[in-house]
Amino acid sequence: MPDIANARAGRKAKPHIRPSHELNNPMLKVSEGCSHGRCRFCGIYPDTPFTPLPLDEVAVGIDEIAKGATALTRRIYLISGNPLALPTKRLLKIFDLVRAKIPTVESFGGFCRISDIARKSIEELRELRACGVNEITIGAESGHDPTLKRMEKDHDLVSIVEQGQRLHEAGIDFVFFYLAGLAGKGKGQQNAIASARAFSAAGPFRILITTLSPTPSMPLKHDIAAGTWEPSGEVEAAEEIRTFIANLTCECNLNCSHDTDIIKFEGMIPKNQKMMLELLDHSIPKMNEAAASKIRGLILGGSWKAMP
Repeated sequence: MPDIANARAGRKAKPHIRPSHELNNPMLKVSEGCSHGRCRFCGIYPDTPFTPLPLDEVAVGIDEIAKGATALTRRIYLISGNPLALPTKRLLKIFDLVRAKIPTVESFGGFCRISDIARKSIEELRELRACGVNEITIGAESGHDPTLKRMEKDHDLVSIVEQGQRLHEAGIDFVFFYLAGLAGKGKGQQNAIASARAFSAAGPFRILITTLSPTPSMPLKHDIAAGTWEPSGEVEAAEEIRTFIANLTCECNLNCSHDTDIIKFEGMIPKNQKMMLELLDHSIPKMNEAAASKIRGLILGGSWKAMP
């Protein structure tokens, strides 16, 4: 679907991000930017104010999806940064517009911040669930307070657990991202243990593991240049992932197969937990730091050391 809003405004279109398990669902753009836009590891939305897309443009997007819709078009994934931060009344209006044109649609998803959930009442969350919001994606990234503060996230360990419990109360499943390497060199083990405890207490339906990787647009680039933050190595990041998984106590699907992950696997916690740990125990000693860094560079176009 063309990025109508950016095209009309003469802006360069931002990349649209969604988790792998949502790739077969049509994307509907309903907002611009991210309502926070200050995370030091993110270079996607810092120059884009969070703005609702005009409803007439949302309607055009719905029409584009409707052209290719079939009886199997059951779910719509909302974009951009954190579209579920939009007021509940506006989201419900969008859902009505979708169903008027694509009556087969049964559910909606999209990215959401911990702070977005906190701003909605339990009644609003239940209303969203009743209207089809049955699974949302959350960039929790970490449950380690020093790391969250250092990276300028707008939530902490306590809020991760509290808002996870509120989502359970509302009947909404949720997916957490865990970003290995976020704490920096020498701090991955602390991050892994604290995060596993926080995530387990919150109880996500699914955990997606990614590994922090370079982009020149990250504010973190300046911290690296100034020597105030140092990235972890490839082996250290893999060891952090191993510790994170070992300390999880919730029931969930765990996916560690993003392009940024050097060792890839997927399974259920706790059913496949032992097997995943055995895979990591077998693979980590065989990792070559230089080779893994080169692989990351080939996939992502650079390494931390090569970043200008």
